[in-house]
Amino acid sequence: MSIRKHIKYRSPAVTVTAHTSSHRFRLAALLLAMLLCLTGCLSNRPSAYRKYVDALLAANYKGDTKDYIKSTGANVDDVDATYLQNVSRLAENLITYYGLEISGNIDLAPEMTEVAKKIYSNVNYEVSDAYQDNTIYYVDVTVYPINILNQVNDQVVSYIDSFNTRVENGEFNDYVKEDYEAEFASGVIDILSSAADSITYAEPETVKVRIIQTDDNFYIGNEDLRSVDLLMIADVEATDETVDYINTDDDSYSDSSDGSSEN
Repeated sequence: MSIRKHIKYRSPAVTVTAHTSSHRFRLAALLLAMLLCLTGCLSNRPSAYRKYVDALLAANYKGDTKDYIKSTGANVDDVDATYLQNVSRLAENLITYYGLEISGNIDLAPEMTEVAKKIYSNVNYEVSDAYQDNTIYYVDVTVYPINILNQVNDQVVSYIDSFNTRVENGEFNDYVKEDYEAEFASGVIDILSSAADSITYAEPETVKVRIIQTDDNFYIGNEDLRSVDLLMIADVEATDETVDYINTDDDSYSDSSDGSSEN
């Protein structure tokens, strides 16, 4: 008996509300470290704050950790581990979103992680110089959301239809379940990997990020980091043939560093 790959399609009646976390990927906890300011560190506050936030985002999404480590004194292994956790979470969310069953596959699971790295290497954002509002400093982080889920949707739907036709024709009758799932998943991964070579972006959105200051330190809070994070991957636009979103939202979002480091 043939096995049919069951993929749900989003009803056209479903409305995706912008900025609703249940329709976005919840990613790994971002790095958060206080920047200890020595004498003269804040002689140019607007530039110092901008450089800190830019280095923080580059470390989390691009794996470009040099400036972050230099400015905070954070442990290299910890920073690298948090970056890997971040891309691994994106990979896990993609696996869940597309209904792939490859968690135990020693080839395809790492391949999806590489795809996640590739996707995040394309993050596009701008950090403004800090500005003062009363006694509080802020920076504006403008994010151009990666639109890959919408970018590949038609291709994925077409691939699913083609795969289901192959199933109905008995092509996989002699496959064991693991091989069948791997065959399906490899096609989805190939589509995502190819799309990551030519990423498109949704309309930019801006988050006002508060700089939290103590006597000798400054940093940004988890809520602002979360707001920026939720914009990195664009919302899925509901259509007649949108692959149904599987909610992976949870409440495990927390910072991974609570100590201060010397500049």
